[in-house]
Amino acid sequence: MPTFTVGLLSDTHIPHRLRQLPGTVLEALAGVDLILHAGDVDDPAALEPLRAIAPVYAVRGNIHVQDFSDGGKALPALVELRLAGQRLVLTHGHQPGLVGFFLKVLDVIAHWIKLTDNAQLNRRTIRRLARLYPDADIIVFGHSHRAHVERVGRALLVNPGAVSASPGEIPTVARMCLGVGPPKVEIIPLPHGGHRVCGE
Repeated sequence: MPTFTVGLLSDTHIPHRLRQLPGTVLEALAGVDLILHAGDVDDPAALEPLRAIAPVYAVRGNIHVQDFSDGGKALPALVELRLAGQRLVLTHGHQPGLVGFFLKVLDVIAHWIKLTDNAQLNRRTIRRLARLYPDADIIVFGHSHRAHVERVGRALLVNPGAVSASPGEIPTVARMCLGVGPPKVEIIPLPHGGHRVCGE
């Protein structure tokens, strides 16, 4: 079975926090067969440079009152794909609606006073997504701005981290190789991330 390489990114927040995609993102994802954006695109037009590399699937993110952003509301909330025999779910990972907005406010406050961090947000999100999508082989999500890879039962959950820098976090993207054997995920720090090939 040939290797299929998927570029993963999330939380670009263009144009509210970044004017455009950094060149290092395009370099890090060069040569992939498909790109998945896990939300908080803000302006879907920001996906165009990625489309020059490979086909792109993207989902909406959450509302950001401070940025006057709807997180890319024109995009779907969920994308389900079958890639290299794997059932993949792409979602931003936040809890939608008023409950989700309230939880986001609490997370921001707790993070600000150092009661919690983005690792805890990842753990909580992973537990919820694994329950929501029990038949998924791979779940790609964002939202926390911290890269994370974890297997829960049969599912591999991958957060590529955020392209837009946030306090205490390193901007990252990821490359995932599908084919023979289990999926392989490489988290690539930015701005020094470069073009990598599966197996390197």
